[in-house]
Amino acid sequence: MKKLLIEERFRKAKMYLENKDMMQLEMGTEEYTKVLERIINDLAAVKSSLRTRSREGARHRKESDRIQSAISAIKYLNNKSKRMINSSMIREEKQNNDSLKRSDIKNFLKMFK
Repeated sequence: MKKLLIEERFRKAKMYLENKDMMQLEMGTEEYTKVLERIINDLAAVKSSLRTRSREGARHRKESDRIQSAISAIKYLNNKSKRMINSSMIREEKQNNDSLKRSDIKNFLKMFK
């Protein structure tokens, strides 16, 4: 039963990763972070299904460790993508606020003299 569940999840993950649309994703986009979060959640579900803390699941600890390493690597990519999104938003905000010039500041300060 557990083996069938793991095999089914593996097939779904394989089909998901082989999807042509996935190859067109760009780092630093919202879609990219959503896809990575979904992959992280799926891997976490597979890892928890191994139940490595029980006697029966003790033989799957090595696999669980490898899945955790994969989760960590994907989290790193996800955080990097989020940082790119945030930095681009900051750059956009700075570009929008460029309308304030030195002469505007001078005129504002002259009003208080």
